[in-house]
Amino acid sequence: MFHVRLDADGVCNYCRHWDATRSSFLDFERHRPLLDDRLRRHRGRFHYDAAVGLSGGKDSSYVLHRLTSSYDAKVLAITFDNGFLDDYAWENVRAITRRAGVDHFVYKPDWGAYREFYRASLLKLADPCFACSVGGYILSVRGCRDLRVPFFVHGRSPMQLFRHWYPGTRDPSVDVLRGNLAEYSPAMLQGLYRKVAHRMKLPLLYLMPNPRIRGPIVRELFGSGIRRGEITPEFLAFFLFEPYDEQEIMRFLVERDTGFQPGENRALLGHSDCLIHDACAFLYEQQHGVSRVLPEVAAMVRQGALGIDEVEGVLEANALAPDAVERSIGHLLERLEMPRAEFDDLVARVSRKRGRVPLG
Repeated sequence: MFHVRLDADGVCNYCRHWDATRSSFLDFERHRPLLDDRLRRHRGRFHYDAAVGLSGGKDSSYVLHRLTSSYDAKVLAITFDNGFLDDYAWENVRAITRRAGVDHFVYKPDWGAYREFYRASLLKLADPCFACSVGGYILSVRGCRDLRVPFFVHGRSPMQLFRHWYPGTRDPSVDVLRGNLAEYSPAMLQGLYRKVAHRMKLPLLYLMPNPRIRGPIVRELFGSGIRRGEITPEFLAFFLFEPYDEQEIMRFLVERDTGFQPGENRALLGHSDCLIHDACAFLYEQQHGVSRVLPEVAAMVRQGALGIDEVEGVLEANALAPDAVERSIGHLLERLEMPRAEFDDLVARVSRKRGRVPLG
């Protein structure tokens, strides 16, 4: 599982690969000018300089404020309304956009189509987050094209970006990250998006073999595609250009009176803005036999952001509470219009195969 391999010295391929490549990904002195240059080149060309995906969580809130306060960017905040953001997240979103004085666009997908995408991701992958992550990336690029915004900036942390970072990784985001750290090139981006669209055909065919079900989600995600002569937006990882420190981010947001309010779950790597987070974490544990945050914790250790002696405490702080899991499962099943028996059958099936499903 996780494609971990130990060498003759007992060191794993993840650690070896990170040590060999970290300088090319986390050299902020060298990378921040790349973000400055992108924003400077496009400043004033369009109504907005950049869009930020705003979920109401700490990372996206921080990215929005850094772009407006330190990069002098005119930002459009975009929230993907899939019905899974909780009341806490919506209150933060409203307060943050009001205090920052930015325009806010709420994108509501064709839920009839998107529900089938979530259902298929749940039933065939035991991971509804796949629909969020892959769909969110594609919709971000498409939305910026339609709204004529040159950049979509997201707040995925380095531990999320590099949790499956090993030689030969199958993580599809790697090409996107490498593109972020190269000189801005519309031609390169168009080639990348054509490659992504081609690579997505196979998993979509697997998830939804019925073309009557697959067709609407393909149209929802890709629209008419990107044509020559149109704006070619770029999907940028903010924390490739600036260092990440979760505790410092929380202090920044609270002390600057940004409108952000911390949620009930204040554990390191904790989430407070998604109604189905605990259900997805529960499924992950049933499928892989470990905590959902374990790959991020391991990445933090490799990156020097967490000591070995701190690992157990972080895992314990993120342990799932049975009542919270049940509430989260209820939200998921209600939104997907799925009977509980079907969900329980899925849990039994993935539990029997635990540890045999490769990840990453």
